[in-house]
Amino acid sequence: MPKPRAVYWIDYQRGPTWPVGQSAPTQALHDHQIYLERLMQDGKLLMAGLFRDDAGGGIAVLDSSDETTARRMMEDDPAVQSGLLSARLRPWQMVFNPASGTSPFAET
Repeated sequence: MPKPRAVYWIDYQRGPTWPVGQSAPTQALHDHQIYLERLMQDGKLLMAGLFRDDAGGGIAVLDSSDETTARRMMEDDPAVQSGLLSARLRPWQMVFNPASGTSPFAET
């Protein structure tokens, strides 16, 4: 069985400079979106998106083999640097991968 893939999640929430009562579409998140687009084009961003409930926030899933590199990608995000978003990095190990058919229960 192939080794499970290690990735990092960024948990984004409204940061200290987020104007109270403002929704995400009204925020200056263009630089954040451009940054994530660049990570995706470089093969470092596996997926990203918004939570659809009233709590807001979002996630980005980074393809990084080490925490130092993943943390640097998180901290280099313009929305994190400006305080518009706060971010927390979490290591995550993919075990079930429908795209590749990887499963700990797959026949070898």
